[in-house]
Amino acid sequence: MARIPHMRRLASLQLAIATPSSATRAPFVACRAISTTNAARGKNTEWVRGKLWKGDAPGPEDPYTQRVEPEEVSNLPEEAAEFQPRTDKTPAAVTASRLTLPPKRTEATSEKDLKSLDATYVPATEAEGLEEIGTLNTWWDQEGHWGEESDFKGFRSSEKVVDRNVVEVYLRQAVVEALALQETGAFPEWATKKWREGSRSELDQVLAAEVQVQGGQASLKGDAAAIAQRLTSESTETESIDRIAPEEAREMVKSWDASWKDLVLDDQLRFALHKRLYQLTGTHIADAKLAAAVTVKHVLTLASKKPQPKKLAQVLELQNDLQQLGNVKIHSRKVGPIEKETSLGRWKVIEEELTKRGLPVTGTAGMSKNKERDWISGKI
Repeated sequence: MARIPHMRRLASLQLAIATPSSATRAPFVACRAISTTNAARGKNTEWVRGKLWKGDAPGPEDPYTQRVEPEEVSNLPEEAAEFQPRTDKTPAAVTASRLTLPPKRTEATSEKDLKSLDATYVPATEAEGLEEIGTLNTWWDQEGHWGEESDFKGFRSSEKVVDRNVVEVYLRQAVVEALALQETGAFPEWATKKWREGSRSELDQVLAAEVQVQGGQASLKGDAAAIAQRLTSESTETESIDRIAPEEAREMVKSWDASWKDLVLDDQLRFALHKRLYQLTGTHIADAKLAAAVTVKHVLTLASKKPQPKKLAQVLELQNDLQQLGNVKIHSRKVGPIEKETSLGRWKVIEEELTKRGLPVTGTAGMSKNKERDWISGKI
């Protein structure tokens, strides 16, 4: 197949077919003449448009030179279309906070810019009269930055009760209070709310009520209305609470009939008793174990269980077998070399010899591990 020996560019071809008068002009003039639509082409276009459309044809006559830009149509609702983004990127929770937040970090204007703004500006040569701004580390310790409403107020008792008899006394108090709320009809509303702890006189009033259980159902004999009114009263007074001694609690438990522990619990009553017991004694029962408790006796067994020791030394101290041995000692932490030498009576001598040689008594004092090698090699 024969090939075209040379393919000229489009601009050269246009110059070749142009008229002699136009060939003498600049090349860019010839290109401009070709790209312009002539009158004959416009008449042909109007004739074709008239044949295709009856009447006025839609759209521009020349869609290439009279192109209409399409309008931007949004599918979003009017509220979203009118939404303006916030210039301030501070979170809404921080903005609505009642706390006095630290100011935002700002940069002071440079001395050069200040002189251009104010010709009478004179830089300070001393710090007298300047405002002192504290660091962020001490911001929350300053007055007015942290209110009383922001202080943590725990729900549980600060002192955890371990004695079984004391736990049983407070569990009976919780049972009587829950039954009083049930009889007055306020239990559904106050089952999940915080109850007042009350004073010692109020505790004696609650414990004086008699609980009778028959067939798993309990009835309360006492002033249930007064007990419920005390629990539901929103008093902000802080009363001193006298804890019951284990000896006193033991005598109280002996005077009660054990049938009150056979009370069958439903989900709401079980939750209310555990919540009140956690508030008075600080004893928390796991949800998996609490769900298996059917009666008050089961809750008492779970609540009065002694906590497991956290360290092995505490477990060994409870066993007298090792303590009876003369060559065995139990320590709650690791014994260091200084304590070993002190027990043998050699630490004073070691301390004197280290001081004579200029060596640190404790620690390394910044010396490397190979200090002796540096002495031998003459580096020191």
